Amino acid sequence: MKKEVRLYNLIFPIYMLFVFPTPLWFLIIAANFLIDSLVVILAAKKKGLDWKSVWKKSIVRVVAIGFAVDFAGGALSCVLSSTLFDGKLNSYVWPDVALLTLPGVILAGLLIYFLNKKLSFELSEPRQVRFICLMLAVFTAPYTMMLPFSV
Repeated sequence: MKKEVRLYNLIFPIYMLFVFPTPLWFLIIAANFLIDSLVVILAAKKKGLDWKSVWKKSIVRVVAIGFAVDFAGGALSCVLSSTLFDGKLNSYVWPDVALLTLPGVILAGLLIYFLNKKLSFELSEPRQVRFICLMLAVFTAPYTMMLPFSV
């Protein structure tokens, strides 16, 4: 029997937009947009930047990168489940799910940091860019991948 594998975004798996059409999409996309916006705004304010300017110039790329790297983290989790663990982990028990998906969450966090650092922000101070990207990586990584499917 094949094990079911799921890919998650912070709020909702993006591939579900194509698999299950629903008006709920707008709420889900808006929630991800709001979370990313909140992190960018708070991090920019913490560094004393003009948060409106930083937000306007970067938010579309930040959200797009967030969705894209969730696929990479999910793909790593799929590879691990199908090759290394060969379906031996229980997808409904928390420690097994966390073991299986932690590398995917870490990969997504790293990609969020490095891709946003490279592509999303055009600030004069590299330290400010690193701080905002670190906050995005920590607070928007797809932690929901670590929840059992039954949740």
